[in-house]
Amino acid sequence: MAFWDIGLRNIVDVDGQLLAIDADVIDTASLLAKANVAPDRQLWMVRAGERTSLQARQLIRLSQDEVLFFETGTAAERWSAVRLAA
Repeated sequence: MAFWDIGLRNIVDVDGQLLAIDADVIDTASLLAKANVAPDRQLWMVRAGERTSLQARQLIRLSQDEVLFFETGTAAERWSAVRLAA
């Protein structure tokens, strides 16, 4: 039985944890809550090896055709990554 057979259409990965989500759009706070991650964590979308920082309460459109990958971290980790890039 596939996920879509039981009404769950979209698959996302948050820090290596696969989640099945029925909604086509989800905000970052709800995604963190579904992954049992503290709401103060920074969320990044990882696509093609690039990390894109997402804002609090930002809406994310999910796709049935691909698994979306997300990573979490603290604000301090975010700024250290920016400094390394510079």
